[in-house]
Amino acid sequence: MDKEPAVSLTQEDQLEVDAICVTALFERARKATMLSPIGTGFIFWLVHEIVAAKLVLAWIIINTLPDTITFVLTSRLIKRPLPNQQISYWHNLQIALRSLQGLCWGSAVIFFHVAWPVSLVHDMTIFVVLVAVSSAGIVNTAPSFRTSFGFTFCVLIIPICYYFWLGDPIYIKLATGSAILLLVTLQFGWDAYQQFVDGAKQLVLNRRISLQLEMRNKELDELNRQLSVTATHDSLTDLYNRHFIVDQLKQQLDLFRRYGNPCSIVLIDIDRFKQVNDQFGHASGDEVLVAFSRRTESKIRLGDTFGRYGGEEFLLILPMTELPSALSLAERIRGYLASTPLLEHPRPLTITASFGVAQIKANESIDTWLIRADKALYRAKENGRNCVMAD
Repeated sequence: MDKEPAVSLTQEDQLEVDAICVTALFERARKATMLSPIGTGFIFWLVHEIVAAKLVLAWIIINTLPDTITFVLTSRLIKRPLPNQQISYWHNLQIALRSLQGLCWGSAVIFFHVAWPVSLVHDMTIFVVLVAVSSAGIVNTAPSFRTSFGFTFCVLIIPICYYFWLGDPIYIKLATGSAILLLVTLQFGWDAYQQFVDGAKQLVLNRRISLQLEMRNKELDELNRQLSVTATHDSLTDLYNRHFIVDQLKQQLDLFRRYGNPCSIVLIDIDRFKQVNDQFGHASGDEVLVAFSRRTESKIRLGDTFGRYGGEEFLLILPMTELPSALSLAERIRGYLASTPLLEHPRPLTITASFGVAQIKANESIDTWLIRADKALYRAKENGRNCVMAD
């Protein structure tokens, strides 16, 4: 026994299932109208020699009319998908049209009934064609059981009633058999409908699950991006953190040892930052760190790496830069920081910084390189702060 889907349908999903079924019904109805002339032509070939031409022509016109209407409407609807609120209306219209088609087909037993002795064989031949039409209709109308019921019932109900009305024992037996055939055909129609709807539901569920997986993948990608940023960036200033800075120093050291690429570093310390915290509070201190980071960032070059090294200390890595150029850049940053207030509220606050610059040397480790930059920074502090020193 088939198991129910693990994920249930929402109301929106059910509307999508209905849309799939109705769209498939339209497509199949259009195809049926294109094939209908084959059956009509076959019946014409059977009866044209023994039935009056006027009757044959009248039946062909009657039978062709709903087919023509269906073809025009379905061709239009297939090109322009329906909004959900109109699906029910057009579905009901399709049920009415297909039921009318069924009545037109079923009326063949009345239009083409002839007198004894050829009537039985002739009627049986027409009836076989109608059985074939109703059976084909089961497959064609599988997306909608109401349409399937309407078409099949209307194809066979006229022969059933007409044969009972004729009253001959043979026709009564034929009518009884036709009634049984109708019930069996409708059961198969119900089974075909259930299979189609189950397939449509599974398609909708698969789409929904696919969309959910896509959304979750995007969420995971965003989470991974955030984790990557968290792992490499300082949470307050959004600059690179100490761990990332040290990794970059290792890369520059490796490039220097392999290819002799020069590299300089600038260790920067905000002057009298403790006084800012003591006088204005730690919240203002955080604002100073953020504003200092943004102002300094605006002066560094593309390819340079700037990060928070710890507390109020910052480190600037300058690849392919020798000491004179590094000193020049540090001096420009220093002057820019001191030129205008860093914060305007609650009152204008000008911040200065001290700079220690060091270019990497042969046979030098990262620790030694950083120590030289720190010594240069210490001399800048001793020299009255707000200046640049090199080692």
